[in-house]
Amino acid sequence: MTCGTGCLALLPQLVIYGLTNGAVVALNAAGFTLAYAVARQINLAHGNVFAMTTVVVATLARLLGVTSATSTPLRVGALALLAMAGVAVGATLNVLVERLAFRPFADRADRIAPLIASVGLAFVLFQAAVWWYPLVTPPPSEPVEGHLGVVLPLLAMPDVLPRVELGCCGVSFTFKDALVLALAAGVALVGGRLLRRHPVGRLLRAVAQDGELAALSGADPTRAQTLAFAAAGGLAGFAATVYGAYYGAAFAQHGLESGLAAMTAAVLGGVGAPFGALVAGVGIGVVSSFADYFLDPKWTPVLVLLLLVGALTFRPTGLLGTVPVASAEGERPETGRAGAGSGLFLVAVLTAATVLPFLDALAGWHGLAGTIDALRLVALAVGLGIVVNFAGLLDLGYAAFFAIGGYTAALTTSSASRLAVALPEALRSPWLAILLAGLVAAGFGVLFGVPTVRTRGEYLAIVTLAFGEIVPNVIWHLPEWTGGSRGMSGIAAVDGSVLGWDRPTTAYALALGLAVVACVIAVRLAPSRIGRAWAAVRDDETAAASVGVAPAVLKLLAFAMGAGCAGLAGALFAQQFGYVEPAQFDFTVSLMVLAAVVLGSRWGVAGAVGGAVVVAAYDRWLVDALNGIMGGVGVDLREQNLAVFGVALYIGTLLRSRPLSLREWVRARASQWRLGRGVPRPSGDALT
Repeated sequence: MTCGTGCLALLPQLVIYGLTNGAVVALNAAGFTLAYAVARQINLAHGNVFAMTTVVVATLARLLGVTSATSTPLRVGALALLAMAGVAVGATLNVLVERLAFRPFADRADRIAPLIASVGLAFVLFQAAVWWYPLVTPPPSEPVEGHLGVVLPLLAMPDVLPRVELGCCGVSFTFKDALVLALAAGVALVGGRLLRRHPVGRLLRAVAQDGELAALSGADPTRAQTLAFAAAGGLAGFAATVYGAYYGAAFAQHGLESGLAAMTAAVLGGVGAPFGALVAGVGIGVVSSFADYFLDPKWTPVLVLLLLVGALTFRPTGLLGTVPVASAEGERPETGRAGAGSGLFLVAVLTAATVLPFLDALAGWHGLAGTIDALRLVALAVGLGIVVNFAGLLDLGYAAFFAIGGYTAALTTSSASRLAVALPEALRSPWLAILLAGLVAAGFGVLFGVPTVRTRGEYLAIVTLAFGEIVPNVIWHLPEWTGGSRGMSGIAAVDGSVLGWDRPTTAYALALGLAVVACVIAVRLAPSRIGRAWAAVRDDETAAASVGVAPAVLKLLAFAMGAGCAGLAGALFAQQFGYVEPAQFDFTVSLMVLAAVVLGSRWGVAGAVGGAVVVAAYDRWLVDALNGIMGGVGVDLREQNLAVFGVALYIGTLLRSRPLSLREWVRARASQWRLGRGVPRPSGDALT
């Protein structure tokens, strides 16, 4: 091939690759936006439905025994069977998500609750995909680095599609490419026709346009939502089948990545506009193909996420759509007030934490390291509680600030840091590194917060989720500065030898000090003028602005304070272990902290502290005790942490959205029991 021929073949070749890759994104995005159009709720478990279905379809394909030697008619029949199975599995999983994460909150004004619940179910689905792998026997292959620190082997799928070359003039265009494009186009045409003419399609369009008017006309919005989620899951399942057949493999780790790609296409195409999502999905595939070739494949995911952030910030209705975004008005997340009982609880916990090192030394428990982790989680939960509970902003990328703090300490004090080597000795102080980590993280909190002040509700959560994925990607792909996947070691720690403390004792004292300061500041902020202004913005941003409150400034302040607290915790974490790597700051950290905040959200600062203690107690102590009890069963509960924290997040969301507190609920049930036995109801009982 001459240079001229190669240059002429390059552009069409990249377009072909982009179209085939974009077809899968387009199908997935069309399903995502269809569910949103009807339910007006964003399903963050959509990507994990896609990922789980790829695993199921790959397993079914292997069970069918189809190989490259199988006749073409049998392979076509196997592909049709797999497509139907993928649609059925995807639809079933998505309907379960709708029933569990969205139906229980249908009569609530809180739009954040189903979003958090869907995050919890997403991790349960991810863990289910991890469980699935030992049930099948994958072919020998090298393991690949997985998402969230989980390393899984490649689950290969038989070569269902024939390898036939249709291209010419140096351009490769296989039968696989043609079939994928034809299937995507066929589904788009058939789906569009059904939406326009089929009774179910007309029901979905009517509810999407005006649910209240459709209900008055005799339509059932609840049934329409279930059907929309089933159709969305079916499209995701079909896309999963196409993905597995085209690439010959399934990765359970693709849930978050595929979900964010689908969201990007849905937003660019106009949220609620399936045709726009299809066009945008194909466009993303083409842009990604060119970015892989002309830039670097490792930066393509970052580019897609930046497109998502930019679209949500400046054009939330999409480049091609006109469907208005759901209003965040009426969001009133349940938050607690710090009463006398809460104050006593905080004092008791912090007093116990102060006395614990002496008891540990006397009793020989050797549990100081676990307690340090618990105190650090307390500080993180209180910091995130300021953002979520005080200001009503859902941050799903909180681990990014934790990572920024840790790497700031590493870059300024590590012996392996190019920056630290260039700094004067006076500027390499561990104390200065801690302070700088908090300031840098707070600065990034403001920087990340600037795009979010233009977004509300679930869109804000998606922006923070995107930022939470961008930061680890950047750290991973800058090995010259951050060490990349190898991480950075030799991080200097605060020297407590002047007080006779060793390194663990010093780390404990610093973690305790950070937790105490975070709790005191949060408790003082709650009834302050700033706290009342946050509550006003949280309850009704428009009304707050009309009385002189500046919502944008208050949101940025909340992000800065929460991020600064996470940055300080990250610096202390880096100094405690003397080593940092990207895997330590994955989305699991955000999940654990969010679970702690949500579990105790009804009790304010004390609830965040209590939730953090519960999560840390499970992660550091209870899981080991349970593993000892269940040792004979052969189940390691620590390997099931994603499912455990996902379920905890889901249950905490249910409790958070209850109209009654636990005490009120018990009294209500007791009142019902007395009525059932003929005991007169006490006067003033509010239960009806």
